[in-house]
Amino acid sequence: MVDKNLRDLLSFIERFIGPYGVRVFEVLARSSKELLDTEIANIASIGEQEVRRALYELHNLGLVTYKKKRNPEDSRYIYYWKIDVTRINQVLLQRKKLVLRKLRERLEFEEGNTFYVCPVDGVRLTFDEAMENDFRCPRCGEMLVFEDNSNVKERLKDLIRKLEEEISNEERAITH
Repeated sequence: MVDKNLRDLLSFIERFIGPYGVRVFEVLARSSKELLDTEIANIASIGEQEVRRALYELHNLGLVTYKKKRNPEDSRYIYYWKIDVTRINQVLLQRKKLVLRKLRERLEFEEGNTFYVCPVDGVRLTFDEAMENDFRCPRCGEMLVFEDNSNVKERLKDLIRKLEEEISNEERAITH
């Protein structure tokens, strides 16, 4: 996996699961074999409950998989965990497509509205909202000022272009 993709993945895990999720994932990534949750807890120096929670969350995201076997000593199930390498790129790609959709929606909102902002506390209102408030800030009563959002629109367009390119490249890599 490319360093940038790994950074993206770890950032994604951090955002959705937290630091324990990152540590559990890193332990699994460094391991050449499937690991029990107790082994992961020992290696990562994290409590078993936190490890199990992180593993279940990672599994729900499609990033790890497990094998279930009976323990010969007490006939209870034990779980051997590993990274689901085949799904990682697909999961990241799905998340990037979701972000792309949200960026496009935001751009559409920015392009479809005129904005006014309060110079005192930064409250940002659409033209309709500003008109309803007589072009005064609903918080402090200060007169609202027209906001030129062309920089916001250009930044969104730039992000969308870059993300579209990334998604296109990754889709080609997955299919080839």
